[in-house]
Amino acid sequence: MRKRYLYGLIWVLTVLTALTGCEDMFYREVDFQGETEPEMLVVTGSWMLNGRPTVLVSHSYFFNRTDKRKDDWINDAQVSVRVNGQTHDLSWQSNNTYANYSMPQLRAGDTVEITASHPDYQAVRAQLVMPGQIRCTVSKTELMPNHQIAFQLDFDAYEGNEDDVIGILANGVIEGSWTTTYGAQKTKTEEYQLHTVYSNDIVFAGAENASTQGYFGATSGYLYFPASELKEPRRIQLFVDTYQLQGARQYDSVEAKQLTVQATAFTYSAYRFEVSMRSSYYDDALPPPTGLPYEENIMEQVMVAIQSMLGDQEPKQVYSNVENGLGHIEAQSMDLHTIYFD
Repeated sequence: MRKRYLYGLIWVLTVLTALTGCEDMFYREVDFQGETEPEMLVVTGSWMLNGRPTVLVSHSYFFNRTDKRKDDWINDAQVSVRVNGQTHDLSWQSNNTYANYSMPQLRAGDTVEITASHPDYQAVRAQLVMPGQIRCTVSKTELMPNHQIAFQLDFDAYEGNEDDVIGILANGVIEGSWTTTYGAQKTKTEEYQLHTVYSNDIVFAGAENASTQGYFGATSGYLYFPASELKEPRRIQLFVDTYQLQGARQYDSVEAKQLTVQATAFTYSAYRFEVSMRSSYYDDALPPPTGLPYEENIMEQVMVAIQSMLGDQEPKQVYSNVENGLGHIEAQSMDLHTIYFD
């Protein structure tokens, strides 16, 4: 199996080398003759319950502009935030953010509106309602013989917005043992994001991207369900896999050492942004393939690398809730639990 994929890898690299060698045969400089889009303000911020809002302000670029920089922050914009009708001005800070550390902390149910203006750009606005505090406990954790961890989350009734979204994320510490080619026994402890979080509970059928399986990708590994399912206290059984490790080493045995479970209440706009970011990496917005040994998945990894070098030819839309501009303003609350295994 490894040999078959090695031949495939050699073929792909050969094609790339040939294309590079004959670049002059098909390279041609073309002057853009279309209309350019005006630059817009880009405002981003991720707020926690019981925290204070901070935002980053930059601007967009036309796609073929040659003098663009990675981070071109705007430090002379007029930025203000209105919380339940009371206005607070935000000022430029040394870490490229706008903030006001003397304003009151954000509370559950607060209506927050942020505006930003600058003489060179159209003024922008974004608004959201802060989520409620998510509360849960972890119970009945069990190590399964098939390298899985089964656990239950007991949720309190959620008192936030009905269109909020609940996300569950699991991270773990495992210890893997393997035998070297010389017959020596070795172990290694690794902390990593568990590849799969899943459940058969009916609450996940109501999620917009309905799935009973989490994913391991470039944005996050959350397993989502609607907050409307938590009008009353609820218990959900979940599972995580511990055997999938990053890297070519094949472990003889894997033992769970620690499990950290994070439950998060997202505003709907934060959820939409996460899903759109996920779609920007995977065309069908579904989890990437999991469960394959590393060497059997090497061609997929090579193709992802090639796509990154050559550029993705198809534009992909990322969700934005900023009016007259670009960016995303989102908010969340979090409840974190850690379980240690002897």
